[in-house]
Amino acid sequence: MASTIAKRTLLRTIGVRGYAQLSPVSGTTNYDLKINTLPNKLVVVAAENESAISRISIVFRAGARNETADNLGASHVVRVAAGLTTKNQSQFAITRNIQQLGASLTATSDRETISYTLEGTREAVEKALPFLSEVATQQIFRPWEVAELADRLKLELAVRPLQLRAVDLLHKAAFHTGLGNSLFVPKFQIGKISTETLQHYVASNFTSGRAAVVGVGVEPNKVTAFAQSLSLDDSDGKNTASPYKGGEIRSDKGGDFAFVAIAGEGASIKNTKEALAAAVLQRALGVGPQVKWSSNDNGLISKAIVGSSSEPFASSAINANYSDTGLVGVLLAAPARSAGKLVESAVKLLQSGNISDVDVTRGKNQLKSSLLLELESGSKAVQLLGTQAVLTRSGLSPSDLSAAVDSVTTSDVRNILQKVGKKLTIASVGNLANVPYADDLK
Repeated sequence: MASTIAKRTLLRTIGVRGYAQLSPVSGTTNYDLKINTLPNKLVVVAAENESAISRISIVFRAGARNETADNLGASHVVRVAAGLTTKNQSQFAITRNIQQLGASLTATSDRETISYTLEGTREAVEKALPFLSEVATQQIFRPWEVAELADRLKLELAVRPLQLRAVDLLHKAAFHTGLGNSLFVPKFQIGKISTETLQHYVASNFTSGRAAVVGVGVEPNKVTAFAQSLSLDDSDGKNTASPYKGGEIRSDKGGDFAFVAIAGEGASIKNTKEALAAAVLQRALGVGPQVKWSSNDNGLISKAIVGSSSEPFASSAINANYSDTGLVGVLLAAPARSAGKLVESAVKLLQSGNISDVDVTRGKNQLKSSLLLELESGSKAVQLLGTQAVLTRSGLSPSDLSAAVDSVTTSDVRNILQKVGKKLTIASVGNLANVPYADDLK
């Protein structure tokens, strides 16, 4: 059993936010998708693919954006606490029984969600379902067990790479609170988040109106029966708006490199047209080489900034789509002495407000292939379906998805780019001696 943070959500594409329904994307993949909503508002999604490996996930809208000033870091602690003693099972019993069955139970989190996923053979998953239910819905957070998590929390803070910190600070600068809350517990909160605080956080956010149950490689009737057996309050909880505000945060850490994240307001996942246009824009800007072992990047970012430095650098477009807003921009990593020119070139590109038909076509093709290829992995499929179900409570079929991507026009993508360029947010970490301030870039 493991508890991990979903780092890929930091640089997520639209596929990770749920616009990729399961489909027969290859000769060996054939999903029969069933979606329904129970009377208590719990969304249930089942995709029977005849696989020998089954996966069931319980997903809650309980990510870091739901934290307040009084409980900052609660979502991080809740994730790390997965597998501790529950109302009916000890920590030892949960771990031993799941391992004995040859299954695995993983907890992941991002700014919107916390999810608990059980994986294993069909027989193993069926026998381990009671432990999944216990871990996800019957937490008690014994004080002495919570206290023992301090070392684990300190380790996760210590091993954060600087590029991850840059994206984390980008959200803080862009949204201030809500979506601006860090994925990690603040250092000053370690050891100070009480059992009562954790119980209140779970009671407020782990409700059926804020949850979804997803099964891949499981018969639909069994997924529905499991969902109906869960003991969850049927309230919708409290939804807090987190509007885009923009700003700048600098964290000078010294060293030889600078990591700079630059972004503007993107699109909400609930606005399909804008969200897909933002995803196409990300691909057009460039997310690195598309051919294995290649160093050639045909993206607009690479072309725009390649002449700004004679030293090696790395760049990637970022696109984060949330339930009410989003971010689109660029993440740069470069030697400190050449970072300034690269940042200036990237900002100029984002503020240009123009993009060609050729680049949009390339972006659309890359997006479609990325979305469908990701679904060939059962573990990714259950994650994508879970995010989609809990945030949108609906979905697009594969044919509808492809048609929707094809319907994105150059004008749609240009509108997103112009929206991004209106008010940029900048977050930088590392040696910032040559990184310009936001005011100097206007």
